Amino acid sequence: MQCPLLFTGEIHSMQQMPTKEETERDYQAGYDRVMRFAEYARRQGWRLSDRQLVHEIIQRERAAQIREKSSLPMAGPGVRSAAYNRGQADALRAILQRQREQ
Repeated sequence: MQCPLLFTGEIHSMQQMPTKEETERDYQAGYDRVMRFAEYARRQGWRLSDRQLVHEIIQRERAAQIREKSSLPMAGPGVRSAAYNRGQADALRAILQRQREQ
């Protein structure tokens, strides 16, 4: 017996392409979250090494690629969009650049 969702079109409505506004909002949310944490860390006197920052950038980019390439719907608490992960990666790049300039 075959799953009725495959024929009714309901499965396609579960994962819709995000609008440009949603993508921009997710990107900015990811970027802002990292920058807020970076400011908190700076006030505490913490500093990530360049190597740690590069590692985190790679992890965020990898997560974004997985989200983009996956054909399965991703839902649930803690699941973030590719744009959110890309925003975080760009914020980490900005922090890395700032550290290298100092």
